[in-house]
Amino acid sequence: MKRSNAWYLLLVAWFVMITFSVSAQNETVEQVKLVLEIGNANELSKFLNDKVDLNIDGKEGTYSHSQAEGVLKNYFKENPPKSFQINHEGSSENGLIYAIGEYQTVETSFRVWIRLKKVNEQFKIHEMSFVKE
Repeated sequence: MKRSNAWYLLLVAWFVMITFSVSAQNETVEQVKLVLEIGNANELSKFLNDKVDLNIDGKEGTYSHSQAEGVLKNYFKENPPKSFQINHEGSSENGLIYAIGEYQTVETSFRVWIRLKKVNEQFKIHEMSFVKE
């Protein structure tokens, strides 16, 4: 009987850990979504990893945290948001989470891909793309 209780407690503990992990993922994606809706590079920088792969409509590069913030600040200045919505989100087998959305400006729209990975118990943006549709 004690062995059964131990498995039950282990199962409950695993379920609680998974629930908190999924909750943290969803919370981070939601916070990033809110920041993209207002186009604030300073706030978005709180979610950037130390190195970030950016693709801004074909211009690709790997940037430091501060460089990525500057690139995004210029992007938002040139393309102020009208709206942003997430169309799909999920996770991969290797622990990355992703979100795919649509960033609308007054003149055009961009397909946005965001990949986040867990760094020191927080999810950070590892890769981000804005591609004009």
